[in-house]
This record gives sequence, structure tokens and C-alpha cells, in this order.
Amino acid sequence: MRNNLSKKWLAIGIVALLFLIGFGSAVNAINIGNNQEIDTSVCMGVFTNLDDYTEITVEEAWILLNDTSNGIQIPIDVRTDVEWANEHIDTPSPENPKHHCVCEWDNETIVQEFMSLYAGKTIILYCLSGGRSTTAANILVDGGFTGTIYNMLGGITAWKNAGFPTICNQPPDTPTITGTINGKPETEYPYTISSTDPESDDVYYYINWSDGTDTMYIGPYSSGEEVIVNHVWAEKGTYVVKVKAWDYYQAESDWGTLEVSVPKNKAININSLFLRFLENYPNMFPILRRLLEL
Repeated sequence: MRNNLSKKWLAIGIVALLFLIGFGSAVNAINIGNNQEIDTSVCMGVFTNLDDYTEITVEEAWILLNDTSNGIQIPIDVRTDVEWANEHIDTPSPENPKHHCVCEWDNETIVQEFMSLYAGKTIILYCLSGGRSTTAANILVDGGFTGTIYNMLGGITAWKNAGFPTICNQPPDTPTITGTINGKPETEYPYTISSTDPESDDVYYYINWSDGTDTMYIGPYSSGEEVIVNHVWAEKGTYVVKVKAWDYYQAESDWGTLEVSVPKNKAININSLFLRFLENYPNMFPILRRLLEL
């Protein structure tokens, strides 16, 4: 009887021990789970809260960019120069896309210049598929950007898959050149040149004066800015001045031209004129001699 009782208490003790071991493991598992949740939240804290920018679909972006009654949104392509030049999204004016490669944003000065340029404005960031634009959005938020940030999900890939238009980088318009078209040798004249770039990129100019001198690759100048360049024509002749414009991505315009005529200065020989006068009016010579003797 006593042996049976001892066995009974031994069994109860074993069960209790197993229960305590199991309970402790469960508590540890709960603690580990809680610690994992805390660690996860800490990791998530490395990234900017999505409340600081808004993710939108390409369809939502298209609606925003085709209705200026809701304000002006500026699409910003953050891909590389080559990607931008090959193809970027096409949206109506005044909401044309701009290009600022996020690959340069490890430079704090460049980031500050961007934030100053678009301060208080609404921008829509996009890239190829959404990764780099998310990085750009986080950089801007962390830097204290004062405008409104949209991040276009899926990038230009989703944009094209939805059937929305794209466009390649377009060259600047044919430059205009104005100034003196009838000049004199050895005299300096100002000439005004200008060209507008469809994407508002900065432009550079090359001027062929057609007299053996060229003005090489001056710039950059803002799109549409009037640039004054002086030139001296050394000799008489007719010259066809030619001007070409390039944008930042090396897309070049057609030649703009202006024809300039530079006649030879004719020296007036007073003695020759006087002798010719006397030949035509010989009777005047005695009269003139008497006048000179008075």
C-alpha cells in the first residue's frame, strides 16, 4: 500500500515537473516573440514612415498629371542620364517631367539644391520600377523637404504596361539669331541667340561666323535665355552665320542662320574730286585763284 502511494506521488511529481518545464518554455517563447516584434519595429524605424509621402499608382498619377485644376504636380525622373535620354514618361505642359538622378544624392549640396528648387511644390517621383524613387522619397523626407511627395509605384515599367505615353529626349528648337545684317569691317556688333528645349534642359551653342572663326560650345544657358555674343568682321563680304544648340544630353538642333553683308569702306579722295571739278568747270579756275589771293 505504501509502495503504491509512493509511486502515485512520484508520478504526480513527474507530471508537475514536466508542466513547469513546459510552462517555462512557453514563457520564453512569448518573450522571444515579443523581443522579435520590438526588433522588427526598430528595423522598420530605419525607413521613413510612409505617412511622410504618398504612394500612388500609375493610373492615379496619370489623372493628377492631366488635370491642372487640382494644382500642378511635377513628375521627377530619378533614373540615370542614359535612361532618361532613351525614354521617359510623356505628360502635358505645364506638368512635363524633369530629370534629377538619385545616384548623385549622396552629395548633400545636390540634395539641398533640389529641395530649394522644388520647395513647397508637389512632386511625383518615379524610376524604372519603384525602388530608386522610394529611396529618393526617403532622402527628401529625412532632409526636411517642404513640398508634397508622391511615389509612383511600378515606375515607368508600370506606366508603359498601362498604355500611357512615353517620349525620348528631344533636341532644342532651331536657334534664332538676330543682329546687324549690314555692317562695316573692323567694327564690333552684338548678336543675340536663343533656343528653347522641350524638356527645359540647359542648352549650349556653337556659332560658325563663316569668316574662318567659330565660337565653340558656349554655355550652359537656361532654356529660352537670350545670349549676346559680339563679333568683328575683318573683311568685306557676305557671311552666312550659323548657330546650333545642344541640350545636356547631347541632342542637337538644326542650324539657325543669319545673312550678314559687310561692304568695303570707300575712302573719299578730296584732291581727286577737286581736280575732277576743275576739269568739268575750267572757267572757274581764274575765279578761284583770285579768291585765294584775297
